[in-house]
Amino acid sequence: MSEYIIDLVNDTDKEEAFEMTGDNIALVNVMDSNGNEITQDFRVQITLSKNALLGLGTELIRLAHEYKNGKHFHIDPINKEFVVQSKGIMLHPESCELILGCGDFESFTEYTEEV
Repeated sequence: MSEYIIDLVNDTDKEEAFEMTGDNIALVNVMDSNGNEITQDFRVQITLSKNALLGLGTELIRLAHEYKNGKHFHIDPINKEFVVQSKGIMLHPESCELILGCGDFESFTEYTEEV
C-alpha cells in the first residue's frame, strides 16, 4: 500500500513538487444539453462540504497515481431512486452531471506566451 503525505500547513513561499513543471493545468468546459460547448458564456461554481472536500481530494490523489490520459468518470446528481457516491462525493440533486477526466497539457508557458 502506498501512502501520500500532505503537509496541511500551506507555505505559500515554498513551491510544491506538483508546481515545479508548470503543467498542473485544469481545463473546465461547460456544455449545453445538446453537447455544445458554451464555456465562454458561463461561470462554474462548485460548493463542497468538508467531507466532500476530503472525499474528492482523496479520490483525486488515488486517480493521479493511476493516471491514464483520457480516463474519465461521470457523476450524476442523487435522486430518490438513484443515490450514487463516486470519486468520494455525492452530487446534490440540484447539480448537473459532472465529468472528471484525465488530460495531458503543456506547461502554462505554452498558453501564456506572446505570439
